[in-house]
Amino acid sequence: MGGEAFLRYVYDELTYQITKKLADLVVGDIAGLNTSAGSSYVSGAKISGAPSVTVIGEAFANLSDEAQNPVIIMNKLTYAAFKAAQAAGYFNVDPFMGLPVLYSSALPAYSAASASAVYCIVGDLQGAQVNYPEGDDVVIKWDDLSLSEEDMVKVVGRQYAAHAVTACGRFTNIAKPSGT
Repeated sequence: MGGEAFLRYVYDELTYQITKKLADLVVGDIAGLNTSAGSSYVSGAKISGAPSVTVIGEAFANLSDEAQNPVIIMNKLTYAAFKAAQAAGYFNVDPFMGLPVLYSSALPAYSAASASAVYCIVGDLQGAQVNYPEGDDVVIKWDDLSLSEEDMVKVVGRQYAAHAVTACGRFTNIAKPSGT
């Protein structure tokens, strides 16, 4: 890979990593929701349950009526645990209720999660907001002076963003049951 192709790769990878970090922060915001609303924060439901063909349905039932486009967010290893529960029970039913499944390594796998840790989220992502005060582009700066004596170039990327959950009842966190 030569000059310009390598530089494009570096820019693309830097942009991807910054965007992924922001997505992980939003998932962390959702997983950390309180179960009761206050004057300065919103809330979401939290249930406990192991991967099964019914736990997603229970989480879905805890969403407010305003949750119009629900999705499921989980680690890929948790997805495998849900499919194993489906196969073990010989159930010919979709444990995900036809909802889109999004994967995030910001959530622990069910097998690695500690008791009471959130391992899966069901909710409407329109209940979270990300504000970009300087636009949603990743700004990449090329610095060929500060490390010039070492014959190196520093490439720095930034994306200014504020993120928070902004609507009550749009998310249900599923936690690993105690004692498992």
